[in-house]
Amino acid sequence: MKKKIKFILIAVITFILSAFIAGCNNEELSRTSDIPQNGIIKASVFKELKKSQDMALFNGESGKFKYQWMFLGSDIEKPEDLNLLIEFNDKNIDKIKKETKSDVVKGFKYKENKAINSKPALSITLDENCNITSADIYKYNGADGSITKLSGATVQNSEDTTVNFSVLDRDGEFYIVGSDPKQEAIDKDNKDSNKKEKTENRKTDKSNNVDKSKEQQKEESLSVKEQLGINTDSGKPNTNGKDKYLTDKIPEGKPKPVEPENIQVDKSKKKYATLSVRCDTLLKPENMKIATKNGKGDMIPSNGIIFSQKQVEFFEGESVFDVLLREMKGSGIHMEHVFTPMYNSAYIEGINNLYEFDGGELSGWMYKVNGWFPNYGCSRYEIKEGDVIEWVYTCDLGRDVGCEWLGDK
Repeated sequence: MKKKIKFILIAVITFILSAFIAGCNNEELSRTSDIPQNGIIKASVFKELKKSQDMALFNGESGKFKYQWMFLGSDIEKPEDLNLLIEFNDKNIDKIKKETKSDVVKGFKYKENKAINSKPALSITLDENCNITSADIYKYNGADGSITKLSGATVQNSEDTTVNFSVLDRDGEFYIVGSDPKQEAIDKDNKDSNKKEKTENRKTDKSNNVDKSKEQQKEESLSVKEQLGINTDSGKPNTNGKDKYLTDKIPEGKPKPVEPENIQVDKSKKKYATLSVRCDTLLKPENMKIATKNGKGDMIPSNGIIFSQKQVEFFEGESVFDVLLREMKGSGIHMEHVFTPMYNSAYIEGINNLYEFDGGELSGWMYKVNGWFPNYGCSRYEIKEGDVIEWVYTCDLGRDVGCEWLGDK
């Protein structure tokens, strides 16, 4: 009996906490815009971004190459006009290939070479799938013909290859150099070994329902809901408005959840949405310190971008979870999830080997669609054409990614 009461208390605390995290409604201004022909983004744009503390994306093209700048309002020190145009060239490619012993080298230059008073990230989509697993950014020193490695970069492969990195310098010639896949495989083996050990430790620390069968979890889920006065047979909510999957009242104008078992996916109807995955909150020194202490410092990309914003395909009837799972698998990005009967949805435990609590006791993965943080699980959110899906890592129960607490409203 004591164990049952303990489980009920844990479950009640869990869904209350989930409500605080997921039940957020944060409308935002349009974040994405094209770089004008002259390349100049006005200081007034960055001033407004700094004031809003939001994120802005600027898209550009040069020949067969596409690129995207990402600026965070919190990083902007002094708003000023910036020229964001980029030119691509192969002037010294043979020399760079020889020195780096890499066959995959792409050269580029910034139209403007002055320093930027912030820490922008840049994603460059190459004109082909380069079959590389990681990359580095090099600077060519014209005076003596030497090269200097500036930073590492993360890579996404699909029909083409996208390289993501932080912009540290704009003065000179720069080269994207594909890294050694063999070394990447060695690193992956080491990470998998560390991950297995961490996973075992985490499983030991989890609640008593980890080792229980799905049927047992369902029974205990029903017990908790009965204690809360929810009629699970009819779906009738309790006096607080929670439905049988403990979902709070949906804000007016927002999409209602759909149950995965009631949806038919129509693969004859292909549609498109936008997806991104980032963990830039972990770049803050105080959060990075905790993550490093937890052995996750090496898992955090230098620009905080795990999967840069891009258009993805989906089929009519699919959920946010379906799309995330397919894209992470397709890009070779680690992802771990578990199905929770109480909420009738998958719960995302880790992406890119970054798990809940790795950035502190209030950290974990959240998602938002079109600027809104849904107050229900990702398996219950049916995607529509043109939706903008963002997975973000919070270190402060959502407040650091623009999600307000329900209690503050």
